[in-house]
Amino acid sequence: MISKTDYSTTSKIGLVPSASDSAAKRHVPPLGASSAFFPRVQLTTQTILTCVMFLGTMVVLRMDMLMCLFITLAIATFYRMYSGEGARKSDPVMLPVWIFLALFTKGPVGLLMPPLAIAVFLAVKRDWKGFRKYLGLKTWGIIAGLAAIWLTCVWFEGGAEYIDNLLFKQTMGRAVNAFTHAKPFWFYLVSIWWCLAPYCLLLIGSLVVSLIPARHLPSDKAAGTSDSSHTPSSKRSDLEILLLCAIVSTIVMLSCFSSKLPIYLVPVFPFIVYLLPVLLGRTGERRWMPWAVGIFNVLFIIVGAGALLILLGAVSVPAVNELLNEYSFAREIPVINGIILLTIANCIGLWFLVKRKCWNIPSFLLGAGLLLAVFSASAIIRDVNPYIGYGSICAKVPEGTQVATVFLHRPKNIDTYIGRQITDYGKDCDKLAEDIGEASASGSEARHLTIVTRRSRLESEPLLQEIFKSGTAVIHSGPYCLTTVTIR
Repeated sequence: MISKTDYSTTSKIGLVPSASDSAAKRHVPPLGASSAFFPRVQLTTQTILTCVMFLGTMVVLRMDMLMCLFITLAIATFYRMYSGEGARKSDPVMLPVWIFLALFTKGPVGLLMPPLAIAVFLAVKRDWKGFRKYLGLKTWGIIAGLAAIWLTCVWFEGGAEYIDNLLFKQTMGRAVNAFTHAKPFWFYLVSIWWCLAPYCLLLIGSLVVSLIPARHLPSDKAAGTSDSSHTPSSKRSDLEILLLCAIVSTIVMLSCFSSKLPIYLVPVFPFIVYLLPVLLGRTGERRWMPWAVGIFNVLFIIVGAGALLILLGAVSVPAVNELLNEYSFAREIPVINGIILLTIANCIGLWFLVKRKCWNIPSFLLGAGLLLAVFSASAIIRDVNPYIGYGSICAKVPEGTQVATVFLHRPKNIDTYIGRQITDYGKDCDKLAEDIGEASASGSEARHLTIVTRRSRLESEPLLQEIFKSGTAVIHSGPYCLTTVTIR
């Protein structure tokens, strides 16, 4: 993070102009302005790269991150057009292109989020003519034309049935009456806190402060600076208003959908993070901000120290030991080294917070510690792979056998690896035993059935143990295991 001293220094080059400047110049310019580029990129990049959900999404192959890119480009392109700062002749065409690419990448959120954010912003600004300029026939015509080309290609590839599944079941069905991941309306108001950790207090606090009219904000002593006070500006910049509109409208829209997952929040993270430096330029640092970071410095110290004591055997916790027995890679040296680095980084950060009364260094060390821990732990990625997918266990499925699964999460993914349909019994081990018994009693031609389950379930389910005893040798891979039963 950047302290108040940093802002005071950079004000001379245009990051945050002095109080004597005009109201228009008092607000932070858009990202990309040469004078403000480095400090703002430093602040936003550090924060977003080490948010729990964003960091996790970066290392998992999903389309959410690519859609997030196109949504961000769409909003950034609109702001360039609206503000006139750095506007390009191609922007009126690229705006609908970015929106279509977001739609093309992941679906309706990509189509709805940018226009909704823009529409809410224009309504707040009471710029009714802007609707025709930015969301008029030209914009929607380009989107419709590109979508028509895409859907035509889809029709030739998969036919009308695939179109129906894509547009209605997978899109409208999930929005109105989800067949999976159904959650209550307030789901994102809870999940956003851990998704934005370890900066949740800082970022959500900044969002709340940004929503509060400046006249209700008291002058607050800036943390870790020589400046005694900062008088909040009463006027939000257009950029701040746009960011608020994008954040609030998107969260409300996603909350209205029936199907909800924490990862659906990823497209809104850049706007939440970027709001922080924009707000700092207007209100200055608030007294609570250092402690919003310091709390997580303390938390990581406590958790890190506790984890080390357990992993090194100094403390025994039965429930944790059971997990460690299943996920044995957690005891590897790279993981322990990562925890040590994370703990040391936060100890140093807390010292700077308490002794030096600054919070830019503690927040930097908070993020740096997380990245160092992830980097160190990545040395055991080959050991982790069997735990995060079915590829390793599916490689051990014999050719030509029928496959049944029990006590597995999302087992339908297995057919992608083995190239044939599976029979999933969910948690109904009794049904699996019954079907095996009926098939054996039928006197039909002998066949082979490969059963895939979790190792922990095999150890705890007596009936499953009996089924596995009738099969071949049990083959293990990560948390999964299988055996092949011959049905005569």
